[in-house]
Amino acid sequence: MNNNRGFTLIELIIATTIILIVSLGFFGWASTIIQTNLSIERNNTAYTMAMDVAERLQRMSDNTLITHTTANKRCVGYASSGDSLKGCSASNCTGGTPTGDLKSGETGMTIYTNPWNGTTNQLYLYDKNKCAGTTWVDSACGGSGNITITTDATLIARIDHPNAAGSTYNSINPIRSYRNTTYYAVWSVTYMPCNAGTNTDRRKIFVTVYWIDPEPTDATIGAVETKIQNGTAAIKSVSIVVDKAIGTES
Repeated sequence: MNNNRGFTLIELIIATTIILIVSLGFFGWASTIIQTNLSIERNNTAYTMAMDVAERLQRMSDNTLITHTTANKRCVGYASSGDSLKGCSASNCTGGTPTGDLKSGETGMTIYTNPWNGTTNQLYLYDKNKCAGTTWVDSACGGSGNITITTDATLIARIDHPNAAGSTYNSINPIRSYRNTTYYAVWSVTYMPCNAGTNTDRRKIFVTVYWIDPEPTDATIGAVETKIQNGTAAIKSVSIVVDKAIGTES
């Protein structure tokens, strides 16, 4: 007697359900792996760009090239041996002690390079996807309003560069694209130590490279700022701090 009747409808439904559950788990796992690898790639790209910017700034031999772009110089220092770097409590490097935290919340960015003003919901720098393959001062990139640099007073006081075409920093491209992601470099120079006045040749260079996730294609910076504000887009970043000494330290 032949008992090989094949699969019943119920058995087919159960088998299909099991395959579906396994498939969903696999694709969920694969999606997580892809997103993790993309995040690692973007962080590595941003770090490489930040190091490149920092090395270019360190190689600038003329002292005026890394002098703070405003009259309000800022200083940093160490409160004691082994302590972390802190901001000085007085402006213009004329006094104060190293007490201020240099981290901007939990973002990892520093107070000197955070490109986002959460109070006014403004972003420092945005490129309308015109700068790929060009330098930021080329007409194809910087011309005709293709990039936007903020007019927000808080951000301008916080970041040294980029600020406008014609700067002595223009040899360093702050906008670069890689694998459909635009990266922005912003940086500031501080003096050491506190109470040193304005004649110190010891510097700390703060560099942050940020990108916007997901990569925006909006024609205006206002549209991007709205997305960041409502959480449909986020600023991701990598920050570093490097030394710069002019001349010979005693």
